[in-house]
Amino acid sequence: MSLPVDPPPTDAEDFSVHYSGGNIAATRIKSEAHGLLILYCGGNTFRLRSEGGAAARKLDSFGDVILFDYPGYGDTDGLATIANFQAASEAMATATREQADAEGLTVVAWGHSLGGAVCSDAARAADADLLVLETTPPGAQALIDSRLGLLRPFVRVDLDPAFAAFDVARSLNGYRGRIVVLEAGRDETLPPVLNRRLAETLRAQGHEIELLSFPEADHHSIGMQTDFIARLDEIVHHRRGFDFQE
Repeated sequence: MSLPVDPPPTDAEDFSVHYSGGNIAATRIKSEAHGLLILYCGGNTFRLRSEGGAAARKLDSFGDVILFDYPGYGDTDGLATIANFQAASEAMATATREQADAEGLTVVAWGHSLGGAVCSDAARAADADLLVLETTPPGAQALIDSRLGLLRPFVRVDLDPAFAAFDVARSLNGYRGRIVVLEAGRDETLPPVLNRRLAETLRAQGHEIELLSFPEADHHSIGMQTDFIARLDEIVHHRRGFDFQE
């Protein structure tokens, strides 16, 4: 698969974080906005060299952004296994929390698509004030069921046990911060109903939830919507309270 070439800005500050599988390739984008340090977890195709620029443009209006390659992706060492992803997310969470504490910044974890599962672990480990789950499914089983639709009762799917254990709500047990779920109305990759189901599950679990729907967005274009910055800015900077949309 050919990936686009869209690296982070040339003035981004590259660094590495050690984890059990080796070194994680990471970079920090400085912003003119102050107060937040955002740890971003991209989707299953994310690499710094191909999507780092797009992630920076989406998020740097809110604060400084930390991006990183997953194990087995881009320039990060190690195999692409669930265990390595979890270990890497915890290492990045620790590094983000250390930088934020040293500079007096608030930590935000932001996961896109399947990166929402990675950032759920990171948000808990970093004790993030806010977690944003952008077009993220509740878990592996819900994703499979949505793909099969009416065929689900007639098809047997044997999931790898590590992948089957992917469950955002379970990952967030003990997480104390706020959560925002972003839904794309024209998402053909992950049906919007999965975002709503995730929000309802997390709310029932006792989390403080905001569900924001962007009716004209697809899986990758929420950050391009004309009202994206204004709506998210109110939330990330505590300018209004949460309101779960039924």
